[in-house]
Amino acid sequence: MDIVILVILAPLLITIIVLTVMNAAHKEEEQGALEPETVLEDPCLNMTPEEKEELIYRTLLEAGFSPAGACGIMGSIAVESPDFDSSAVNEKSGAYGLFQWTDDGDRKQALKEYCIEHDLSRDSIDAQLAFAIYEIGGADPIACRLDRLLRETDDAYAAAAEFAVGFERCITDDAGRADTYTGSLYPEFYGKRYQHLSKRINKALNYYNRLASDSMSDRLDQ
Repeated sequence: MDIVILVILAPLLITIIVLTVMNAAHKEEEQGALEPETVLEDPCLNMTPEEKEELIYRTLLEAGFSPAGACGIMGSIAVESPDFDSSAVNEKSGAYGLFQWTDDGDRKQALKEYCIEHDLSRDSIDAQLAFAIYEIGGADPIACRLDRLLRETDDAYAAAAEFAVGFERCITDDAGRADTYTGSLYPEFYGKRYQHLSKRINKALNYYNRLASDSMSDRLDQ
């Protein structure tokens, strides 16, 4: 008799168990969908452009780049993201951030993944500089050729030109807004035109003349 009852009730019990498990899983999915994305506050949000400029210069020096190398990098940032707006987005191309990363080569996606892995706000200056330094340090096979130059050079002109080619890769056919690359670090691109190359170089030289002064060095040592 007991065996007969078990045989009759077994399918019902199995159905109840399955429905219970499915209901629990559905509730977990709903809770997960309602969980807000973690948003980290950017301490640079209320900084003036001048304060951002000094922060970027200081960070690049602390990463081991020479004053000329740091200014070479900043020359491109000033062109790519006026006022050092780390949340800047190009409406036409979708390029993003201080360095206007794009989807070409998945670099913008790599930035996102890097920030998630290191618990950083993707919009922050600190996070984007950290990722750029990471790329130059070896994560990117083209940008990594800049590392030694940017650490050792005292030539802001060369640093700006090579950075535009090797990191920004702003090659263009628009002769009206471009200048010819004549550097040596990327011989495969010799003679190619790069967007606002002379503007990047001039900004780098201006930064170098101003930021690499003794007064700034004293402030950085404090």
